[in-house]
Amino acid sequence: MYVHKETLTINDPKTLVLTEALPFPKGQRVEVMVMAYDDGELESLRSIIQKHGITESDVEDAIAWARANS
Repeated sequence: MYVHKETLTINDPKTLVLTEALPFPKGQRVEVMVMAYDDGELESLRSIIQKHGITESDVEDAIAWARANS
């Protein structure tokens, strides 16, 4: 399965405008799934991260650990 991920801001609810060309040939059948961010939830998460002093390096270390142990 090939995946293309891009974060967009919706200006017209009937149209998605991509900033990059899709890496699929013309005629390729694809499945489209759209997920919306919950800004309140994101701000809450940022607050928790800041409160606990979690750094980007901490996150990278945790990701590396999880990948090595999965």
